[in-house]
Order: sequence, then structure tokens, then C-alpha cells
Amino acid sequence: MNLKKFAGKVHLWLGLLSGAVVLVVGLTGCILVFEEEICTLLDYGVFQKVEKVNLPLAKPSQIFAVADSALAGKKIARTYYTIYPGEKRVSALWALDSTRKYHAVLQNPYTGAVVSNFDYQNAFFTLMTHIHISLGMGEVGQHMVSYATLIFVVLMITGIILWKPGSRKGYRQRFTIKWDAKPKRINYDLHNVPGFYMTWIAIFIAITGLVWSFEWMNNSVQFIANAGSETAPFEIPKSDTSNSNSHKVGFYKVADSLFVKIAQRSDYARAIRVYRPNGSTDALRVTVETTLGAGYARSDDFYYDQYTGKALATQLFSDQSNGEKIRRINYYIHVGSIGGFTGKLLAFFASLVAASLPVTGLVIFLGRKKSGRGPRKKMIHKQVV
Repeated sequence: MNLKKFAGKVHLWLGLLSGAVVLVVGLTGCILVFEEEICTLLDYGVFQKVEKVNLPLAKPSQIFAVADSALAGKKIARTYYTIYPGEKRVSALWALDSTRKYHAVLQNPYTGAVVSNFDYQNAFFTLMTHIHISLGMGEVGQHMVSYATLIFVVLMITGIILWKPGSRKGYRQRFTIKWDAKPKRINYDLHNVPGFYMTWIAIFIAITGLVWSFEWMNNSVQFIANAGSETAPFEIPKSDTSNSNSHKVGFYKVADSLFVKIAQRSDYARAIRVYRPNGSTDALRVTVETTLGAGYARSDDFYYDQYTGKALATQLFSDQSNGEKIRRINYYIHVGSIGGFTGKLLAFFASLVAASLPVTGLVIFLGRKKSGRGPRKKMIHKQVV
């Protein structure tokens, strides 16, 4: 058996095995690519707009106080919020409860007041995300999506092998769809031609998905990006509890003071994220998404003693290893936003084509089965006669 025949069998059976999952993941991926644009247009969720006024931004103490009131009765394990100094956009506070579910509190960035009720758990894009990563089936679904994505990478490789024509003359028909042909040929071209173009983009979408799914893939990407060298993991510093008189009072006073200084740097901070310390030894963490690299949320992290405001550590994006940089921007490669709106369009069409391939592939398979039965029946009929 030559390579092309072997690739054909692998492509067929793995395609039949994973086709339904690829269809669902591809379609939901198309929708999720433009979540920000759709929500901004509809003035919905964390992308709701607020009127920009000539007032100072609400300080962390204001934001957290209002949010605590809105979340009263829930057992919250972790809380942080993001505010956008130069944009007409609500600040979004995220709270993780004891059941590992997230809740969002949307607030006015100038007053801290709750803008509107937002049921994040049942929001449309939240449901689409659950379906995309787990088919809405929890951990079992996550494994199904992970292995279907891995299979899809193999399908793209075998698909390229099958796409390659046997001679130079055959290349022309491999790059264009013959729209005036019979339906069977058009379906074949719709599988073959867009599939070829899609592969060179979808391979990045699939690999970035696998980075989240498998530790070995994440380690492999880190190893390649770092040229085989190992980097020491970043150690998160601790606050000195000997300086503590009142945990909450100390944190708010320090956080407010630091926030005012950072917010004044409009040329540097596109977004400011403040994490409330969970315990007495936790450092106060402030993350600044910089104006440079807005398409992939390039960010710098700063750690302070929550009682004194003393700077404990700084983790700048520019100082990260190549592997850590890729890890940080993995999501933005996955959805194409690293390439701006053009990148999102490419990711959208790649996902759409990927979703169509199981359908056109199944039609090809069923068509071959039908055409294969006909001659056998005629031959049997002749032998009987």
C-alpha cells in the first residue's frame, strides 16, 4: 500500500469518527470569533458602552464595595476587575464562587454603580463557549473535543497528501472550484479546494486549542519556542503580615493609591486589572494591558505588599521567554485577533470551512458507496443469467 492509499484510509475513518464533533466546534468557533464585535454592536454584556465624562475613574475600594453588595449571599473565592481608562466601556468585575462558577458585575467606571444585571452563566456566548470546549457535556465532552481536535490535525495532514495531484497538469483543478460541473463534482471541489486553503490557518487554530487540552502539547510548544532551554518559573511574592493591622483597610488604601498613579498614564495603560488578595499573605497584583499590542492584550504584571504598597516584583511582557509569550497570547492566536480584524476574518472562514468538511466528506463517502454497489449488482445479475 502506497502513502496516498494509506492516507486515504486514515482520512476516511478518522473523518467519520470525529466529523460530528468537528462540525459543532467549527460552527461555534465561527460565532465566538466575533463575540466582541457582536456584543459591542448590540451594547451587550461586558462590552456595554457608557458615556465618557470628565470625572476621575472609580477607585478599587469603590468598585469592590459595590460588587460585594451585588454578590451578597454568594460564597466568593476570588475577585478581580478590569477597567478601561480610555474607552467608553463598563468595568467588569469577575467573581469565582466556591463551585468554580464565574459571576460578572458590570459597573460604571466613574461611580462604581451597577450598570445592569448580567446573567453570565446563561448568556448566549457563555453557552456557545461551553458547547465549543465541551459540547455542553462537562469533562467527558472536553475529552471528546480534545481528541477530535487532535484527529483534525491528522486529517489536515492526510488531506494535504490526498490533495496533491499526480501530475503538474492536475494543479489547476486543485485550486479552483468547477461551478459548472455536476453536483457530485462541485461537492468534491467544495471539500478539496477550500479545505486546502483552510488548512494553513486552521492548523494554528487547532494547535492553540491542543495547548489547552494536553500538557504534552503545551510543553512541546514551550520547548520549541525556547529553543530547548528551560526557564525558571516565576515565583509569586508574598506580603509581610507583620505590617498588618487591618487586612481590608490596608489593602484598599494601598490599592487606591497605586491605581491613581497607574490610571494617570493613559499613554501606557489600555486596561487596568486589580486582583483582590485572597489571604493575609497574598500580594496585591495589578495587571496593565498596554496600549502597545492591544490586539493580543499584551500585559505587564506588578506585585505589591498589600499592607505597605512596597513593590515586590515586576513581570513585564517584554522580559518573558518566547515560550511564556506564546502561552500568554495563545487565545489571541486561536481566535485570530492577533492579526486584527483581518485575522478574525481569516479565523472565521477557516472555522466555517472546517465545519463544512465533515458534511462534504460524508457526501463523497456515501456517493462512492452508491456508485460502488451498482457494478456489483450488474455483475451478479450477469452471472445468474
